[in-house]
Amino acid sequence: MKFNNKKALLTITLASALVLNANAENTDKTNSSFVVHKLSDSLYAIGEPNYYQANYSYLIVGTDKALMLDAGANQKEDITQVVKSITRKPLSVLPSHLHFDHIGGLHNFDSIYLLDTAFTRQFKQKDGLYHVPESVYLGNFDHFVLQPFKVSRLVKPNEVIDLGGVKLKLLGVPGHTEDEVALYDEKNNVLLSGDHLYPSSLFVGNIKDYVASVSATLNIINKDTAIYGAHAGSDPTQVPRMTYEEIELIRDKMKAAQDKTATPEPFSGSDLVRSTHLYKVDKEVSIYSDIEFNDGRKFGY
Repeated sequence: MKFNNKKALLTITLASALVLNANAENTDKTNSSFVVHKLSDSLYAIGEPNYYQANYSYLIVGTDKALMLDAGANQKEDITQVVKSITRKPLSVLPSHLHFDHIGGLHNFDSIYLLDTAFTRQFKQKDGLYHVPESVYLGNFDHFVLQPFKVSRLVKPNEVIDLGGVKLKLLGVPGHTEDEVALYDEKNNVLLSGDHLYPSSLFVGNIKDYVASVSATLNIINKDTAIYGAHAGSDPTQVPRMTYEEIELIRDKMKAAQDKTATPEPFSGSDLVRSTHLYKVDKEVSIYSDIEFNDGRKFGY
């Protein structure tokens, strides 16, 4: 989830989904629901530049199978059809967390992975399906109703998902939400950080957890790690990539907010948020804590 004061309409033309180089700048993507950026032979970023939160999901392709981190926000168009244009290997999806903008296309997947914690296990009912309440996935913001779903595999924090030639360690990184995860590919030195870290507005659900998670992340990655987040910055057509140094700045500002040594900046409200404590990190990244939505609900745990 990110803050954007200018909601755009979703443009729904799956057939015109494009496969682009990650550095492409001049291709017209305005008529595409999904835009694919090839980051390497095994990693693809699938963006939704016309969606108001500029979501990016990631496809990782091994020699045996493939995995999506997030299912996309688009509820109507099938993101798995985009995946099939890239690979026909058996496909699973792992939500980075259970917010509406990361699970809009969850129903299109036959195999769903989920973080294995007490928080997520509580949603499993007697029918064997996971029934997640709206208060967790916040679907009212997008007129989205999450149907009960079957989980094919529960993945514990620090467990490795082996796709064949590509191994991904699941990192539990609570702070935005209790169930937030990231995926670390140590061999290729890539971190897929979901809503844990991205170059835009970071929503804090629990600042103590968030500071601890960012600090732990910095201890795992290094200055050469390629870090890809779930929401674009000011240019929604560009893959949201961050640097180690930027993560350090986020950690330091968040720690100052936690210690109350940083002063919040004025906030005038938005389409989504009524009030918050706003801390600017740089021209792209801001931290939002103590959030109250326009419907009166408070964000956090």
